[in-house]
Amino acid sequence: MTSKLEQLKQFTTVVADTGDFSTLAKLKPQDATTNPSLLL
Repeated sequence: MTSKLEQLKQFTTVVADTGDFSTLAKLKPQDATTNPSLLL
């Protein structure tokens, strides 16, 4: 059984807006930023 996150990864780009490195390691987003003004 796949998680909702794994299902979303099939159809969209997963990004993280965090400085928490343990969260980045756990969720493995394709991109990350701690500066929301960088998002268009």
